[in-house]
This record gives sequence, C-alpha cells and structure tokens, in this order.
Amino acid sequence: METWIIVIGIIIVVFALTVLGLNFYRKRQVEKLFNELKNSSRQVPKSKRNNFILLMLSESMSASPRKSKRTNHMAKLNNPKYLEIQMIKMGKLLKDPSSADNKTSQQALKLFRDYQAWEEKLISEQSKIA
Repeated sequence: METWIIVIGIIIVVFALTVLGLNFYRKRQVEKLFNELKNSSRQVPKSKRNNFILLMLSESMSASPRKSKRTNHMAKLNNPKYLEIQMIKMGKLLKDPSSADNKTSQQALKLFRDYQAWEEKLISEQSKIA
C-alpha cells in the first residue's frame, strides 16, 4: 500500500514538473517572438506599425511547420499587393476585433494584446532604470 502512494506521488511530481517546464518553454518562445517583432517593426511607419505586428502574428500562427507549402506562404509576403491588402484587413480587424471570423485571427488578436502588454511592461521597466 505504501509503495502505491510513493508511485502516485512520483507521478504527480513528474507531471507537475512537466507542466511547469512546458509553461516556461512557451513563455521563452513568446518572448523571443515579441523581441523579433519589436526589431522588425522598427522599419515600418508608426501609422502602420500595429497593422504590421498583427499581420506578422497572424502569419506566424498560420505558418505551421507541418505544412508543406511553407515556401509558397513566405513568397506571398514578398508580393506588395498581397501585403497591402493584408495590412488593410488587419487595420479593419484592429478597429473591430469582433469581426475575427476564424481561429487564427482570434489567436493573433490575443497575441497582439499580449504583445502590447509586454511592450508596455518593457517600457515601464526601462523608465524605472533611467
């Protein structure tokens, strides 16, 4: 009877450590994504920056490593007409978040709000240091 309790305890501890490890890994990946977004958005005019960030988040959500058409997906971003249309679409989505019609758009909007909170936190931390 005592060995069952020990085995169950070990299983619970391993499960808890796995959940904590996955949560830590996810936070690091999101932090890395946000830093890349911040660096790449510096090249975009301020008036279009939020649209660009939402577009990049949306594209990163839809670009799954399991998809075989990843190169075709990246080629679309090099097309200026496609990029402009998507920027307009993202602007409309930012003005009316309830118009998000698919899961990818909803997840991108959630990540965008998380990015804004992260950026505000980063700015407040930098102002405390200075």
